[in-house]
Amino acid sequence: MHDSSAERAVIFAEAHPLARRLADAVAEDAGPLLVVGDGRGRNSRALERAGRRVVAIPDEQTFTQLSSASRSFAGALSTHAYLHGNTAKIRLGIAELVRVLLPGAPAFLTLGSIHDVRYGFGDQLDPNTFAPGDGPEIGIPHAYFDRDGVVDLMRPLSIVSLEEIEVDEIVGRWAHLDQEPPGKIHWFVEARAPALART
Repeated sequence: MHDSSAERAVIFAEAHPLARRLADAVAEDAGPLLVVGDGRGRNSRALERAGRRVVAIPDEQTFTQLSSASRSFAGALSTHAYLHGNTAKIRLGIAELVRVLLPGAPAFLTLGSIHDVRYGFGDQLDPNTFAPGDGPEIGIPHAYFDRDGVVDLMRPLSIVSLEEIEVDEIVGRWAHLDQEPPGKIHWFVEARAPALART
């Protein structure tokens, strides 16, 4: 599939910006893509419309024990799964992601930033994790990291780019309610799975 820029804009209009970046980074014939935390399916549908084979993991399925075989996927996307859970769980999820990625495959992920307006509110579960005491995500753990924390968390992978992004407009289209306070900030991470060791 050879989409024009205008066609790709239509395909990815409702998807997260990282979904298009994943499609641009992985050739159509490279292998299936993994979407961790499929939400309402906007990202997986856009990737499929762009000609990619997709395996989508629903939100209710754990990301720390994926059923796929090792080295199964040519790339991965997660726009909200790794925002939720304590630090230890997210670290296990990253390790599991590395297991199922092909050597050198890209992963595009979002992580919570300590500069997010919600950082520090609710019940503290570990130094990085807070569960809101009210609102639509009451009791759901949210983990937040500074730059060094992201680098440490992503250590099994090689970071290609790391951007701190205000996401109110992005996530407000489909993930959060209008009455929530502005100031949501996420890390956009592009990383690569380890290459095969030379023998």
